[in-house]
Amino acid sequence: MRKLSLGAIAVAASLALAACGSGGTTSEPEPTETTTEAAGAFPATVTHNAGETTIEAQPKSVVVLDMAALDTIDALGAGELVTGVPTKSVPTWLKDDQGVDYSTLENVGTLKEPDVEAIAKLNPDLVVVGARSAKFYDELSKNFTTIDASVPWDKEGYSQRAAESVQMLATAVGKAERGEELKDDLLAKIAEYKAEAEKSERGTAMVLMTNGGEVSMHGPKSRWAPIYDVFGFKPVAEGEAEEGHKGQKISFETVRELAPDYIFVIDRDAAIGNTEAGTTAQQVLDNDLVNETPAAKNGHIVYLSPERWYVVMTGASNFMAELDEVAAATK
Repeated sequence: MRKLSLGAIAVAASLALAACGSGGTTSEPEPTETTTEAAGAFPATVTHNAGETTIEAQPKSVVVLDMAALDTIDALGAGELVTGVPTKSVPTWLKDDQGVDYSTLENVGTLKEPDVEAIAKLNPDLVVVGARSAKFYDELSKNFTTIDASVPWDKEGYSQRAAESVQMLATAVGKAERGEELKDDLLAKIAEYKAEAEKSERGTAMVLMTNGGEVSMHGPKSRWAPIYDVFGFKPVAEGEAEEGHKGQKISFETVRELAPDYIFVIDRDAAIGNTEAGTTAQQVLDNDLVNETPAAKNGHIVYLSPERWYVVMTGASNFMAELDEVAAATK
């Protein structure tokens, strides 16, 4: 990341404003659905993962550094506000011709390494950081109104908080009413699947991520918490996985010994487009040891959508799709 001084940021912002004012006359843009709904909604104070932030006026330019937040803003119908994103990480469903193709917007770095100079040139009214960019919150918030849309997975109630984050983002972009609808839809879906899980004995589950031919195991306090806290699967063992995003490396012998009823798999190489790995998750796990597990014998090895579960994680439409994906695989 190329760091920018406060002075340089001010110059970039001034140039952006000057460019907007060149040519003599200007015309006011027609009110959009977003600005119409937001009338009277600002200033708005939102509580987010890094604290509390007051947004003084309806944002007209939003830089989004998190794909879950982008998914939510799109679902809110506020995509026209977004002016910059890490374009190489935009998920497939957010770069089609049915709405805004976010991959064509201004590139502002990567999910882990924002380009502050590119952000400054856009002079955004609001910057949204997330799980992978949260460490830049302090730096960015010195120069821009910034919120942290991260949903930490090392705390209880991950799925509930994922739904509540939708409302927070909605308030921030002037779509509070629509945000409440989306949040309620998610909470209702969570409650529905929890109720179904309580009626049946789901057994044990193991969440595995493959990466470059290696395998790691992830427990209830991970980004894949819904498998446990919504669908009622029990971890294969107490303290089955280390906390953190890397999980715990595991051998195929241990997979066989733990004998999970279900195995849920995320292919990290596929998620990030790593074609040099040479092997898919299916190829990695297709061996005699894994095939001896109850999960394999009963056809209960579930290969989850890598882009949704690894890259995006939460988000209003994405989280709903994830819940439906697990529900369909466990009927």
